[in-house]
Amino acid sequence: MTAPTNTVSELQKIDPSSIIELYEIHLNQHLHFAQWTPSTAITLGTTISSTTLQFDNSFPPQGMVFECTTAGTTGSSEPTFPTTAGNTVTDNNVVWTAKRPIKRFHSGINKTSATAIYDLAIHFDGKVYEPFPIMVEGFAMSAKGSLPRPTLTISNVNPSVQNTWTVAQGGSALPSGIISAMMLEVNKITVGNDLIGSTLVRIRTLAKFLDAENFQGGTNSTADPTQKFPDEIYLVARKTLENQEICQFECASQFDMAGIKAPKRQVLPNEFPGVGEFLN
Repeated sequence: MTAPTNTVSELQKIDPSSIIELYEIHLNQHLHFAQWTPSTAITLGTTISSTTLQFDNSFPPQGMVFECTTAGTTGSSEPTFPTTAGNTVTDNNVVWTAKRPIKRFHSGINKTSATAIYDLAIHFDGKVYEPFPIMVEGFAMSAKGSLPRPTLTISNVNPSVQNTWTVAQGGSALPSGIISAMMLEVNKITVGNDLIGSTLVRIRTLAKFLDAENFQGGTNSTADPTQKFPDEIYLVARKTLENQEICQFECASQFDMAGIKAPKRQVLPNEFPGVGEFLN
């Protein structure tokens, strides 16, 4: 898979547009959220997963979780949860709103004259990436063939006062504020998890292709969300450091996890007669 033609052409210029790196952390529905239970009192803001894996209708599909937007008590049987972010379902007298369990962030701000951190977020493909001091290194591929294990370092300070971004802005359903707050929430469900098993997505595009909301006056004639490098996807393998200033995680390729081999099926001669044979 290669980058779109316009992106390559821009980089070939003497004075190309800047490369913008955006990051997303996708939490695991069952590992990081409590499941729906019958006849249970639910408070406003409680976020759960369904008892079966639920995905939205996008491609590739993304996990869906459900935030309580009207408090009450769940019914005796699980409702049919929606697969579109922003849609709701009534469960006895509880109302659940579908959201994607994704935290989006970028180590920088847009080019508007706004002063509020919320208004300085980066917009791309209709999604909002929160200004968040981060540093990611270790993406380089080895000539020996070993897979990269990037290190993600995130500032452990509160970058904004937003509890969540609206569905129209990406539909985040995560705690606001510091990364430690996120880990405290998921550790209530899976003790000592510390975001392990979540997915880190690295998205790279060029500044000229960002949404119009990033520019003074709200216009950008070259905005194009299809112009980006292929997304890079990693799993959060372990937390390596946490203090009052930073949190640091080691990430790994999906094929570079302990005990995982690809292909998983063993190739044997009785099923594949050509194994071990010389062919003319």
